[in-house]
Amino acid sequence: MKIKSLFLIFTLVIFSCKTSEKANENNISVNTTNNINARLIVCSGLSEKNIPLNNLKEINVKEGGKISLYVKWFNLTDKSYVTSMDFLDVDGNYLVQSSEYKFKPRKKSHNTWNSRTFRKILIPEGVVKIRINLDQNIILEREIYIKYITE
Repeated sequence: MKIKSLFLIFTLVIFSCKTSEKANENNISVNTTNNINARLIVCSGLSEKNIPLNNLKEINVKEGGKISLYVKWFNLTDKSYVTSMDFLDVDGNYLVQSSEYKFKPRKKSHNTWNSRTFRKILIPEGVVKIRINLDQNIILEREIYIKYITE
């Protein structure tokens, strides 16, 4: 009887959580809240139709250069959302934050993008975390290596 009770409690605790965490081979941690999730594509730019030109595994950028950050949202509902993006060091300390962007999707999926100018004084060379927020909830965190190039 004790074992059945413990198993029932354990099962209830596991399935009562609204937020879960998933990870994949790209060091992307995705938190899903109410089944909403996202995919981050770091790219050198966007096409005329706002499609990512590439999918960078690391950022090689000149001082003052720009990189585009493209987010594909999934499982959205018919309501307004507010998203923002943070850059943090590996210890979780804030380096820079983006302003908030409000959107209302027409479908369950939606795309947003932002560009970031890179300056060593704000975002140092090395591994940083990119955090994607939706309605003040962390939806995704991804670690990426940044290298400043000179020419």
